[in-house]
Amino acid sequence: MLGSGVEFYLVLVIFALPGIALAFTVHEYCHAAVATGYGDPLPRSQGRLSLNPANQVDPLGLVMLLTIGFGFARPVMYNPLYVRTGRRRAWLAAAGPLSNLVLALALGVVLRLLLASSPWLATCTIPSFDLPVLGFIYWFLVEAFYVSVILFVFNLIPIPPLDGFGVAEGLFRSRYPAPFQWVELHRTGIYIALILAVLVLPQLTGGYSPLYLPMFAAFNWLWGHVVTGIAPQTFFPNIEWLFYQGGANLAAALASPCVIT
Repeated sequence: MLGSGVEFYLVLVIFALPGIALAFTVHEYCHAAVATGYGDPLPRSQGRLSLNPANQVDPLGLVMLLTIGFGFARPVMYNPLYVRTGRRRAWLAAAGPLSNLVLALALGVVLRLLLASSPWLATCTIPSFDLPVLGFIYWFLVEAFYVSVILFVFNLIPIPPLDGFGVAEGLFRSRYPAPFQWVELHRTGIYIALILAVLVLPQLTGGYSPLYLPMFAAFNWLWGHVVTGIAPQTFFPNIEWLFYQGGANLAAALASPCVIT
């Protein structure tokens, strides 16, 4: 018999995978579509102008995301000869996170309609293998909404190789080159600081990385304004769940995830 922590980790992987595949695929496809719209044949020739997740999701990045909560998709390559101006580079970089925002809004509308027709779904406070069918659909949508919001906010951080840096570089590098040159010279140190902030700091403080705070704020704000009501507590796969000690409470929650009247 599986321990409750192991079971919950498997639950989270299964519920998160569709949303991760969808959000990553849409994100990278939109990068490829914008580059193709500029006349660049490279994304199409590399199979990136596709909504097939196998063409967009990086296996190593996916494994990392499902184990340590930090991963990546396959970046879209483009020919700079077709993306010559700063404005074009900015739009190319912005296409990915903006697509995640649009996806989150669309999922939010679906969630709003679903909750309006079946208000009891709001009592399903935890993903579980014991959910009713509609509960499965609800939590698949919640996870996809959550991942889309996280990708939107996280990718707007203006540090390389994130899209936010590409947007800022495209818009401002020609007028203010010094900050971008400094970032490029200190790229390795910035990567180390990012890894420490995302992975190490939470372990030392027993809380969340400060980088996650704007993501949670965006998730709660979008839920309140698009889906309406109080956002559910979200969960994401992390191997730490395999060693979770609160077995009895978690097992009870997994066995009775909803209150259906």
